[in-house]
Amino acid sequence: MAIIESARALLLDPQDRVLLMKLASGRVTLGPTASRQTFWLTPGGSLHPGESFEDALMREILEETGLRLNHPGHWIWTSPKRILRDGLPVDTMARVYIQRVPSFEPMPTALTPQERETFCELRWWSIDEIAAAREIFVPRQLALLLKPLITNGWPADPVEIVP
Repeated sequence: MAIIESARALLLDPQDRVLLMKLASGRVTLGPTASRQTFWLTPGGSLHPGESFEDALMREILEETGLRLNHPGHWIWTSPKRILRDGLPVDTMARVYIQRVPSFEPMPTALTPQERETFCELRWWSIDEIAAAREIFVPRQLALLLKPLITNGWPADPVEIVP
């Protein structure tokens, strides 16, 4: 089975908030019982053929948030997971990059028709808001994973996380 590779971004503003996208499950679901549930995740997406993780990240952030990055940031996490796409299991491997950005009003600029079907909103979240929310986040333990990054800085080498 081929692995779908993707690049995702943890964009942190000066108030230590992270920018997340709310999606409604469509072709991709988080599990067999997921029926049009919504979930929050970092912006980013799949690599095009021959595209590097870094180039994909910068393209996806521009398309999904309107922010033009000068660099991809620091690669901090690797996140392998199995998802359901069109009802079939698919293995994915995401690289997650982090960087500080100024606060801005995010606005998608180039969503595909499929992305437009599932996109709900973009929002800045604090760690406390994530920890208190009754929403679904990907990765599931996002608030716990963010705390050491904000407190201690980025790890020298990428860490594998559970989605």
